[in-house]
Amino acid sequence: METDLRTWTTLLQKLKDDVSAYSPSISIQEDQTQILIGKMSVLTTAAQHSRQIERFGESFGNIRIYNNGRLATHCGPFNGRALVRGIGEYSSGKHYIRFLFEKNSTEYINSFVIISKLMPIGGKFFNYDVYGWSTNDGIYCPGVEMAIDENFRDMKGQTTFEIEFQLDCDNRKISYVNQRTKNRREMNIDITKCPFPWQVRFYLFEVGSRVTLLP
Repeated sequence: METDLRTWTTLLQKLKDDVSAYSPSISIQEDQTQILIGKMSVLTTAAQHSRQIERFGESFGNIRIYNNGRLATHCGPFNGRALVRGIGEYSSGKHYIRFLFEKNSTEYINSFVIISKLMPIGGKFFNYDVYGWSTNDGIYCPGVEMAIDENFRDMKGQTTFEIEFQLDCDNRKISYVNQRTKNRREMNIDITKCPFPWQVRFYLFEVGSRVTLLP
C-alpha cells in the first residue's frame, strides 16, 4: 500500500510538470478532501488565457518602452538607428507574434527580423546573421544586404502595418502575413548562421515611429 501511494504521488507530480510545460494557461490544483486518485482538477481562467509571454526587453539607441513592455517608441531627438528585441526565446514549435508598426511618413523604413540570442542587439558585424523583412518590402538574409522585388508590393508606401510573424522552429522557417493585404511571405533559416534560441528584433529609424505587440 505504501509503495502504491508513492507511485501515485510520483505520477501525479509528473503529470503536473507535463501540463505546466505544455501550456502556461493550464494549472493543476489538488482537492485535499478527496482520495489521491480524485485529487486532480484542470482549471482555466480568463486571466490565465490573457497572459502574454512576449514583451520588449533589451534596446539599443533612442528607444522607450511602455505599457508593461508591449509598446516601444523611437524617442529621438533625431532620426537614427534604434533597435528593440523581445524577451521570448524560441527553439522548438511554432510561435505567432502579432504586432503593429506605426510611422509618420513613408520615407523611412522599419524592419522585423529574427536574431540568435547569442548575437548582441546592436551587433551589425558579428558571427551570426539576421533574417526577416522591412517595410519597403526588402528581405534580410545572409549574403544579401537588401533584396527588393520591384514587382512585389505589400508594405511599401504605407505608414501602418499589422503583421502576424510566425516562427516555425521545427521546420527552420519564418513567415509573415500582412493583415491588410493578406499577403504571405516565407523564408528558410540556416541555423548555422542564426542558431537557436531565436529572438525577434525590431528596427525603428524615424522619431515617433513605434511598434506595439498585440494579443
